[in-house]
Amino acid sequence: MRRLIISLVQSINGSFAEDGWSTGVSTDADFRRFLALRRGANAIIIDRRTALNPQLPVINAAGKTLEHTPVYVLTESDPTALQSELDARGLDYRAQHFSADTVTEVAASLPTAPSPESRKSPEPAPSDDVVLLCESGPNLAFRLLEHYPGAELHLSVSPRYIRTPGSHFSGLEAKIDLDLIDVRTEDGQVFLRYRRA
Repeated sequence: MRRLIISLVQSINGSFAEDGWSTGVSTDADFRRFLALRRGANAIIIDRRTALNPQLPVINAAGKTLEHTPVYVLTESDPTALQSELDARGLDYRAQHFSADTVTEVAASLPTAPSPESRKSPEPAPSDDVVLLCESGPNLAFRLLEHYPGAELHLSVSPRYIRTPGSHFSGLEAKIDLDLIDVRTEDGQVFLRYRRA
């Protein structure tokens, strides 16, 4: 099985990034889940903006547990020029032109062995369980959901009401921590109730 998991985090009011990445939105619990997803991935998919953001840590830098995990940068521009830029910055990422079939092609190119991190766990994943993890913003997430049948969206809603110059989707300057007081579902809809912390 070749699964595609799209991991997104947003604040309760829909802000999804601060200064180009999600640490201003995430909580400790969200970050632990993010690391667990990343460690189980056979490949990571990001977009051009994420790859070239100088504030973001290198996903597969030497010494990290993910240094052998391939990172694919999907772009609608010229992948050859992007690859040159990635190489010049010392990023061991693979630029790939984005099309409706790109993720299927990337998935098919991956070996069926579990990721190095999975091998260290007491119960490794089955040898045919390949996981691609998308760590980019909502634009790429939408495109992947549109083109990859069976893609999973893991949406983490952070209990914060945020608006900063680097965040999106809100018109007020604010950062208000909230406590989750109730969760219920009805016909597949999730209703979350928060109270100011």
